Amino acid sequence: MPTYKTKAIIISYMKFKEADKIIRAYSPHFGRISAIAKGARKTKSKFGARLEPFSYCELVLYKGRNLDIITQIEILESFFNIRESLKKLSYAYVIADLILRSGGESDPDKLFPFFLFSLRELQKIDESFFKQWLTAFQLKYITLSGYKPILDKCSLCGKKIEKLTKIAFSFKHGGLLCSDCSIKEETLTILRNETIEMLRDLSEEDIKNWNKNTYSDLAQRECQKVLEDYIYYYLESRLKTIQFLRGIEQI
Repeated sequence: MPTYKTKAIIISYMKFKEADKIIRAYSPHFGRISAIAKGARKTKSKFGARLEPFSYCELVLYKGRNLDIITQIEILESFFNIRESLKKLSYAYVIADLILRSGGESDPDKLFPFFLFSLRELQKIDESFFKQWLTAFQLKYITLSGYKPILDKCSLCGKKIEKLTKIAFSFKHGGLLCSDCSIKEETLTILRNETIEMLRDLSEEDIKNWNKNTYSDLAQRECQKVLEDYIYYYLESRLKTIQFLRGIEQI
């Protein structure tokens, strides 16, 4: 059977039979991967603790009849700090959930470096920056997925939108609406100007500069709400990981 090697980020695993594990991972070459690690749950397994969620590793696999089989694994980065913090782990599962939901048209060559960068940032940032970091991640994810919101002009008529106290956002049209076009729409989300500025800044900035500016708690909450609803509109399902995260944030 042919063997192959790939770098990957382990996302989760499930117990299988008496001693095996089936892992889910994301690779820059193959996107989503499901593979079996035989004997991984045995005390003296050669895999040890190297199949933990969010480990960045290099895998050697060979083609199986139903599932590919992991024969070797080398840890490149363990991201131990993420697994030690319940809040960081919850945020990590949100980004993994979005990455795994990327369809076949999404390019893993672009998504994988973005996924890895996001985990590296999450590992080192202070809790006070979690919301802003997640907003920046979601905006970049939306852009890479081809659904970047229109924030510099009216998404319906194309007219430049002047600075207003409150501005209408349409999920249906994928962005802001001017005063004239917003009258024609029944379902709208109204955003404050500071929220629009935050969305624009994080949308246009290089992801590496996500913490260049600071924003009010109100703007961050509005950004989170509109982006969660925007992602829901296009994915057509709520992320259970987001709902779990909201519960953890109350602790």
